[in-house]
Amino acid sequence: MAARGTSVFLLGLIACLCPIAAAGASSAEVRAGVGRETFALPAKVPLAGYSRRKGRPSTGVHDPVGARALVLRDAQTTAVLVSCDLLIVDERLFDAVRRRLVSRGIPPEAVLVVAGTHTHSGPGAYGARFFEKLSMGHADPAVFEELVRAITEAVVRAHDTLEPVRMAFRAAPTEGLVYNRVEAEGPVDAELVVIGLFRDSTHEPLAIIVNFAAHPTTLGAWNRQVSADYPGVIMRELEARFPTATCLFFAGAAADQGPVKTGEGFERAERIGLPLARQAAALLEAARVEPAETVTARQRAVELPPAEVRLGRWAVPRWLGARFVDDDATLSVVLLGRTAVFGVPCDLAASLGADLKAAARAHHLQPVIAGFANDYVGYCVPEALYRAKQYESSMAFNGPKAGELLVDHLQDMLDQIVTHDRSE
Repeated sequence: MAARGTSVFLLGLIACLCPIAAAGASSAEVRAGVGRETFALPAKVPLAGYSRRKGRPSTGVHDPVGARALVLRDAQTTAVLVSCDLLIVDERLFDAVRRRLVSRGIPPEAVLVVAGTHTHSGPGAYGARFFEKLSMGHADPAVFEELVRAITEAVVRAHDTLEPVRMAFRAAPTEGLVYNRVEAEGPVDAELVVIGLFRDSTHEPLAIIVNFAAHPTTLGAWNRQVSADYPGVIMRELEARFPTATCLFFAGAAADQGPVKTGEGFERAERIGLPLARQAAALLEAARVEPAETVTARQRAVELPPAEVRLGRWAVPRWLGARFVDDDATLSVVLLGRTAVFGVPCDLAASLGADLKAAARAHHLQPVIAGFANDYVGYCVPEALYRAKQYESSMAFNGPKAGELLVDHLQDMLDQIVTHDRSE
């Protein structure tokens, strides 16, 4: 009788503890959701990317452009990654999206990385600053509102469809697709990075992240049709190969990295996008799928060095230059399992990107650089390149130290996350 009573007691105890254990397992899981939205653009919207177009109207749409969102959440953190078929995401657009998302129920403490793929054939007419208008044409409030709407809808859809996921990471070098467009013997970042997020229930891919560092300029100023350039080819092909997945593209440290162009017209985008998509698919299919573990994120506003704007050989007085460029920038670091995503608000040079990647690998993390995110402060290049006075250095609006300053802050943010995680 006593033995039977003991057994009943133990069974009751186990029954009581099981919900607690289940709740603990649930709170520890990473959940993800995806959403996408196509930009509904006015006819003849000017394209962004080349001042030589002089803000002339576009002549049609070659391939659709829009926003793809990935929301990540665990028990403590919500992080939002958005890939937009835009030249840049400036501070004004980022702030408007953040306000709209909070009004739609996204937690105000969520860390956002809203990045442009840096296509030079996406819509313009949404930049308000002087230098933005040069490459985008005059600002159109209707275009700006449409971008805010589409990005918001993509994120809200992702946030409303969260489900448990596992993940895979692979990276590999590419051959003959990218070169250093500034220095013949300068560094080249030819690494292709692929991340897959897989549904726990079906083991089908929910999201694919592709990271590559060649400038999306296969379509030159001659093009007058809206296009996502080669990142659009990659996303199109991977979504066709994996129809359950939404693919996001993030440009890496691309300031001095150019695409190797072959073929004519739009064939140029296909010639680099197709091999990258095939290699990404092969990497993903061979990747080992593992638990995503946790999501951790930090965001920081950083004061930039004073403006140093140059027009050819003439240096604009600082008091005047300060009216045209940013005096701060928003940085982001998102850790998903053992992957570190750096949200960088600029055209970052490959050597500075290599420093960020080395910092992540020193913590045994796999790095992803999401350029053109949350703000745009021009080019950030090493001081030696800045002094060389090439095009890239003339677009380094905050002087020779801005790039190193941003990298130092991002490394510090990463160190803080890792130290905090290890102390728990």
